[in-house]
Amino acid sequence: MRLKDFQRAEESIVAHCPVRHLCPVGLVCGTGSDEGKLMPAVVEYGKGDLLWTDHRYERHVFIVREGVLSCMAHVDPDGEAPFTLYGAGIGVGLADLYVPSVDTSTYHLHAIVPGRICSLPSKVLRRHLEALGGEVQQKILAVSLYNQSTGALYQSMISSRPLLGQRLAMLLLCLQSLAARGGAHLDTLRVTHDELASRVLSDRASVTRALHQMEERGLVKLGYRSVTITEKLRQSDPAWTALCQTFSRVA
Repeated sequence: MRLKDFQRAEESIVAHCPVRHLCPVGLVCGTGSDEGKLMPAVVEYGKGDLLWTDHRYERHVFIVREGVLSCMAHVDPDGEAPFTLYGAGIGVGLADLYVPSVDTSTYHLHAIVPGRICSLPSKVLRRHLEALGGEVQQKILAVSLYNQSTGALYQSMISSRPLLGQRLAMLLLCLQSLAARGGAHLDTLRVTHDELASRVLSDRASVTRALHQMEERGLVKLGYRSVTITEKLRQSDPAWTALCQTFSRVA
């Protein structure tokens, strides 16, 4: 394949991105001259993979294209805490364009549902944003912040429920809703009890007991390293499921 043919193919993929309408930088992605065109690197990630930006190297902004990621905040040298849940179209690192680079090492992303992520070089993206009109630039940044705050709201609402069964039910429904944003209609989530425990602020043994109780009530079906969501669980809290689909868009 000739270089120009390859470039056209890459540009076509960007132009027809299935989540472009959800993406906070969709207005500028793929734009610019040949020398300064803003083209993302699309990276596949598997369940359990970790993603982060090291301040010692060139920074990047991540846009979730498919899958679900949990943002884990570093609370001390040996600990971490769940902070935000991200689905397709959510931008991570836009605020980092305007803060000291060392602050980008205070969190990392942990993949819960496998998918793909777009990686954009921060310097090039910042130039494109600053070339826009002030109102458009502010709207992109505001929508990105709003969506990240919404993801943080999901995690905080899950963590604040007093009963472990409630926290697990809300987390499972939220993960399913976020995965659906990228086109994945998952009834069965490939998650371990340890992974669930860290997101609901509990321990593995307690989560295992709670899941078995939920299975006895017909809310879930347990498999090897998997949890299947039943229709009974989906119907148990339609307001929460609707809230988990609430995100803002630029256009």
